[in-house]
Amino acid sequence: MRLRLLTASLLLLGTALRAADPAPALSLELGKGVTLPVVLIPKGTFMQGSPTDEADRGNDEMQRFVNLTSDFYLAKTAVTVEQFERFVQETGYRTEAESGPSGGFGWAGDTLVQKKEFTWRNPGFTQAPDHPVTIITYPDAEAFCQWLSKRVKRKVTLPTEAQWEYACRAGTTTAWHNLGDEAASNSIAWHKKNAGNQTHPAASSSVNPWGLHIGGNVAEWCLDWYGPYESGPLTDPVQTNQNLSDKPRRVLRGGSWSRDPKNTRSAARYRADARSRNADIGFRVLCSVAEVTPPPAPKSAPSPAATGGLLPRMDGGSETSVGRPSAPVTSSHPAPPTTSHDAQAHGTTPTETKGGPFDLLVGFMCLLCPLVVISLVIWLVVRAVKSKNQGAPPPVPGSRGGRTAGAALADALQQPSGSGRGPRIRLVEDGFWILVDLARGSTVRYVYRPHGGMDVSGQVQYQPGPDGQYVYTGAKPESVRVTEAGGQPMDDAFVYDSDNRDTRRDNAFDRDDNRPPTYPSAY
Repeated sequence: MRLRLLTASLLLLGTALRAADPAPALSLELGKGVTLPVVLIPKGTFMQGSPTDEADRGNDEMQRFVNLTSDFYLAKTAVTVEQFERFVQETGYRTEAESGPSGGFGWAGDTLVQKKEFTWRNPGFTQAPDHPVTIITYPDAEAFCQWLSKRVKRKVTLPTEAQWEYACRAGTTTAWHNLGDEAASNSIAWHKKNAGNQTHPAASSSVNPWGLHIGGNVAEWCLDWYGPYESGPLTDPVQTNQNLSDKPRRVLRGGSWSRDPKNTRSAARYRADARSRNADIGFRVLCSVAEVTPPPAPKSAPSPAATGGLLPRMDGGSETSVGRPSAPVTSSHPAPPTTSHDAQAHGTTPTETKGGPFDLLVGFMCLLCPLVVISLVIWLVVRAVKSKNQGAPPPVPGSRGGRTAGAALADALQQPSGSGRGPRIRLVEDGFWILVDLARGSTVRYVYRPHGGMDVSGQVQYQPGPDGQYVYTGAKPESVRVTEAGGQPMDDAFVYDSDNRDTRRDNAFDRDDNRPPTYPSAY
């Protein structure tokens, strides 16, 4: 008895120790001897972002408490050239840089330049199979994940921004996952000062406490759209709103061989258009712990042979199967007669007949009712339009609806504060927001004056988010005016000076929510 208890205790202890292992590994088989090692990341909580006293932090790294509720596997390194090539061999996939007319942005000796010959096969510098693959767009990375999901029978995706930082930190709270100073980053990340203008083997840097080679080498795509952090505490956060930046951009994490060491910090955030194809952009995959089992096959209907050539009916009767010769009926409930002629031929009395006068009348009414309803709707619409035209004042010649679009828009922009419309331009530390009543894609021209400087003119294709269209100027301007909107001159109708701002706080567009500004394209 004691021996059995001791054996059971040892087994339980071994199970507990294995469960407590922070980084057991698994190798995903890609075929032809190629594998992709992943590391188990345990669920947990952490402070995402950086403290205010961290050197070189970005103002978009506001700290928040995050709770991740599920374990997950994360690739030990960024996806390598060899692993991506295996995907291409099996599927024939062509990346966006290969299929597009202009190629990707490769290294031209002193800067990244777009040329047709620059693709993942040739980023402008020599790569070995174990280097991280580059010139990969977000859709390219998604295609790889979908292929891998089917091959390994696990759900494979890109990590969320929170999952990436949690795995990178591995329980640490310093700027980098080994120490808190820039000099320490040389051993854990390839960056602008030590990479020699190219990538290096994906597993050539020191690992973090959970066994991941993470940070530097290539910037890695995440699932999130870029935007200011939602304040915490949050559970399993992922940003699905694409309209929180100056244009829709996806998050990139980790820094790269072409960027400064500070960009390889655990909390550092970056962003780029989802179709950016640069020689310093790659990706890392995340996969589920549990294998994905295919859904059970639907129950098949009884075969005709099993029912004497008949398929069961919902009412307990039966009907002849379609597309097969009927076998002799052996059921104790033969099929009912279908016509009165059949009934008379068999000497029986039909219990139901079809096609009588009443059925014809019902069919005629079903056809007539929709025509009556449609006619009534058309009559009501014509009457309403006619009534509106009779009561409307005649339009001014040469205008639309009696007023020019420019005049209508100018009036809308100049409505007094008491109208409830609120200010239409809001100045922030790095630029300003424009909110106008204008169709998406229309051109808005503006002029702003930097502090102590001369007027600067510019234009933007109006693609507003919830707060309007953001324009980056690098510093808070003194004044802004809209000169043209949707092709209609505004005659400097709307001028906004930083010394003459609307102080009301009841308008969502103007409220002071301490939101950090968004930024221009990182690439």
